[in-house]
Amino acid sequence: MTGDTKTVKIAMCGLVKSENLGEMFIARSLEHLIADGLQKAEPGIEIEYVEVDLLGRNDTIYEIPDARERRLRNYYRYSEKGRLTEKVFLDLQRRGRKAKSKATQNLISRARHLIWRFGRNYRKRLASYFDMKLDGVDYIVIDGAGLLEYSYNEYHWSLLLISEYAERHGLEVVYNAIGRAGAFDERDFGSTILKRAIRSSAVTYVSARDNVTEVQACAGPGHKVKLLADSAFWMKEAYGIDTSVERKKIGIGLIRGNSLQGYGVEFGSKEWTALFAGIATVLRERGYDFEFFTNGLPGDVTLGKRVLKKLRLPDSYLVERPVDDEVLVDTINGYEAIITCRMHSSIAAFTMGVPSVILSWNDKVEKLMEIIGYPERAIKQKDFSPEFIVDAMERAKAEGIDDVRLTAMKDKAKESVDDYLPRILRASK
Repeated sequence: MTGDTKTVKIAMCGLVKSENLGEMFIARSLEHLIADGLQKAEPGIEIEYVEVDLLGRNDTIYEIPDARERRLRNYYRYSEKGRLTEKVFLDLQRRGRKAKSKATQNLISRARHLIWRFGRNYRKRLASYFDMKLDGVDYIVIDGAGLLEYSYNEYHWSLLLISEYAERHGLEVVYNAIGRAGAFDERDFGSTILKRAIRSSAVTYVSARDNVTEVQACAGPGHKVKLLADSAFWMKEAYGIDTSVERKKIGIGLIRGNSLQGYGVEFGSKEWTALFAGIATVLRERGYDFEFFTNGLPGDVTLGKRVLKKLRLPDSYLVERPVDDEVLVDTINGYEAIITCRMHSSIAAFTMGVPSVILSWNDKVEKLMEIIGYPERAIKQKDFSPEFIVDAMERAKAEGIDDVRLTAMKDKAKESVDDYLPRILRASK
């Protein structure tokens, strides 16, 4: 290495330790795009990525069935002494989800915010994690995903702490193609925390992957938010995927039984089990080989076992739960088409030339398919019938993937990175 070689250490902040391995598709693809862009702008530049989990999980994750024990083992500096506070914190969360009145919801949110500020396993723990992970970085990138969310998944506190760290240390933060996963309501107490995080003086760029109006409302007048695209549209290049493999089966991507109930939709395990069993039955009647797969969440596997029991099928019809993102990539690459509930398994399939339809349980899915140009491939809940879903899959399989549409999405994803690459270069040493 010569004395004038530039180096840059980039914090890649996202859900990088999630059991939903689709979240890793975002980080890996964005790392590829940034590295490719920096190398072209500054040949020979040395890049180091530090992957930072928004929920403060350790680098090594242990498979532990019990939820509390899993937190104690896998979350950075999680303390057994916070047991009582944790019970109150989670109980209030459940009460807040059930509350009908906005005033009651906000009252509960304010109470939980106080617990978060002073409770043993919350602000102090997360701040120490970010202090450890962000030490010495030159630039901070929030990698994307549905981060406008503070009701079911709670990312707003972590984002606020990252902004505060950046302010103290004179660092810049960029938000790459974020979207809305839950409700974003200006009247919600949670939105005030989220806005404080994104409107920080340290945040210099924000782009959206969907719901650009809501992202703009959160980012405020200090940013001109573009509607661009998720970095995962570069998965083929990021993972070096060989798409010439033989493809014979239809993949059915599962979701946990209570996935919709967390967002206030009454569609539970019983309904999902019947739906997936019905899809498999229709596929079998039409002569297709099929199997079930998951993005890695244990709850998805639990539902899969219920479906197999209902269908009286052996365990071999359910792909072993992946714990590595490359394994999931290879699984999806082996299908001739997929029917899925997970957005990033659908994006992954799209980049590999595998047609997909996605069962829409959130408008982010419908927005995605509209932007791509395949709105009919997002199946709304009102159309959740096995025959309708399989019909849609067959049409998608017959039409295939339009290379022009894929290229357009890749260009949008690259544009987001190109917008802030000069800022990263200025931060390099």
